[in-house]
Amino acid sequence: MSPRLLVLDDDDAILSLLQRYFHGIGWRVQGCTAVPDGLRLVEAHRFDAVICDLHLGAGPEGDGLSIINRVRERSPEAAVVLFTAAAGNGVRAAALEAGADAVVAKPAPLADLRDAAVRAMKSR
Repeated sequence: MSPRLLVLDDDDAILSLLQRYFHGIGWRVQGCTAVPDGLRLVEAHRFDAVICDLHLGAGPEGDGLSIINRVRERSPEAAVVLFTAAAGNGVRAAALEAGADAVVAKPAPLADLRDAAVRAMKSR
């Protein structure tokens, strides 16, 4: 069965690109651009993997780390990859502490992002 993936990014172009790429390789993909929508999807569905940006708008609902925390509470078996341009050591450490399996720095080849998600799914 093909993996079920949730993608969160506040940049519509990046979100669309990731959705098309993963759908094109046979994954079942849902996507959104805002933390509240992402949290609702995490509560309503089980995902094999979640790929999320760190900065998801300027709302009070939180950021990508909030999504990671909720995924870990709701679906501890899901692979989580943080995909962000702010992938410095502090962000990487915070993401891993929050429960991310991997951090991939933007920009990156989509195959690298896929590989990180697949490795994380295999390790769960």
